[in-house]
Amino acid sequence: MSEAVRGTKLRAMLGGVNNFHLDSSETCLDILAAVLRRKRPEDTVILSKGHSAPAFYVMLHEMGLLSDEELYSFADIDGLPSHVMRGLPFIEVSSGSLGQGLSVANGMAIAKRMDGEEGRIYVILGDGELDEGQVWEAAMTAAHHGLDNVIAIVDRNYFQLTGKTEEILNKEPLAEKWRAFGWVVIEVPNREDAIAEALDYAESIKGRPKVIIVRWEG
Repeated sequence: MSEAVRGTKLRAMLGGVNNFHLDSSETCLDILAAVLRRKRPEDTVILSKGHSAPAFYVMLHEMGLLSDEELYSFADIDGLPSHVMRGLPFIEVSSGSLGQGLSVANGMAIAKRMDGEEGRIYVILGDGELDEGQVWEAAMTAAHHGLDNVIAIVDRNYFQLTGKTEEILNKEPLAEKWRAFGWVVIEVPNREDAIAEALDYAESIKGRPKVIIVRWEG
């Protein structure tokens, strides 16, 4: 499915609910496409920016895991939830409260190490979510323990719920901040092919956690 078709489906979903988180979902489409296409059974995907659930549902529909009726039930009382919940395909961690996803990923990564299990944990974060101090505590923890099966992906779209990120709380120099916490940093434009290449590179690096900063150019 092309980016344009995904965007059309997204807008059709959200038109009846006052375009609920339309922009932040739109910028997450290519990220989710790149991640879900490579996810193995032993891997975990955490959509820490859970308000981008509409983009996730569009991807499930593209993969044949949701019907048209289910897709357009978004936010109905008995329809798809406004934030992702455990029990949906690919979802092992419910989200909604921002800032928690990376901490959960660390716990999973350490548990896998203790149990001798394989599997990567992909964590999709919003740039506004980085206002949460817990994210940086988790970043420090992942680096300290050398959790190289943790791959964070920041949807750097430069806006959050109440305005532009740099006006609310300055994020830059974002790459240098992650490096200072001991992470390998990869920066790419928000295109599925570029994100896929970055994931290839990130997965080849051992001994350190990795973060891909996906910059929106729209």
